[in-house]
Amino acid sequence: MTKIIFFPRLNLQLLAEGGSGASSGDGGTVGGETSVTGANAVSQSKGVKSNPLANVKYGIQPEENAQTTDVQENEAAVAPVDRNAEFEKLIKGEYKDLYDARMQDTIRSRLKGTKETVDKYNALTPTLELLAQKYGVDVNNIEALNKAIQDDDSYFEEEALEKGLTVEQLKEIKALKKENKELRRQESERINQENRDRTYAMWMEQAKQAQQFYPSLNISEEAKNPQFLSLLNAGIDVKTAFEVIHKDEMIPAAMQYTAKAVEEKIVNSIRANGTRPVENGMSSQSAATIKRDVSQLTKADRLEIERRVRNGEKISFG
Repeated sequence: MTKIIFFPRLNLQLLAEGGSGASSGDGGTVGGETSVTGANAVSQSKGVKSNPLANVKYGIQPEENAQTTDVQENEAAVAPVDRNAEFEKLIKGEYKDLYDARMQDTIRSRLKGTKETVDKYNALTPTLELLAQKYGVDVNNIEALNKAIQDDDSYFEEEALEKGLTVEQLKEIKALKKENKELRRQESERINQENRDRTYAMWMEQAKQAQQFYPSLNISEEAKNPQFLSLLNAGIDVKTAFEVIHKDEMIPAAMQYTAKAVEEKIVNSIRANGTRPVENGMSSQSAATIKRDVSQLTKADRLEIERRVRNGEKISFG
């Protein structure tokens, strides 16, 4: 015997074989419940409509939590790298021999000019000692030695005689030439300094603009790299020089950024559309509708949620 039992909110169809206490006849009742048998039961069963909310999912879905976790893990994976720590690790590890060789070359190059100056001074020492003895001054007092030589007219008498000048006139001429030479040197140095200041200001402005694309750019640190300075002195702008120097670092970072952007776009699309992405070979019509906003639930939705919870389904909106 087939029985359909109606509750205030639920319509459950129970199948059972026979039943004690059931009255005979199609319209009988059992315990206050309407009993339908035979053709009437079949007709009643055929009249039951499919659930229009069966394809609706309510609340936060497990796959969304998984997507959020993946995004967080990817963000952690592309977190900024401590370049100073990485550099220290490289120069003390795999690239220690190359770094040491480079540093030794740099030190030798800087000391080369100093050594040449010291060698020249040592070569002049015997001559300076003879002059100091002649004028009775300390060989280490270069200023006094220069004055003694300039005051010695014997150095100028022959040249003055050849030029038809007195010694004093020749000294004045030489003094003026020396002064003019020093003035020209100072003027040249002033112009060079202005050019350096102008170039530095241009580099700083370029660095400020480049930091809009590369916030980690520090021109003071980059300037310690001779290759970077060489590019700038060749007329290359700061942004391009930075990209050339760090191209090996930027390519992997750009790939990671692109992958992260694509993944975020997919996640945002899922959240915005409220649907799962359509699998290959499946119709988009088979995708379930997801309702997460409690304020948008209809009365039918609330009844459907209550029914599912009674049947053991777990639904969470937060």
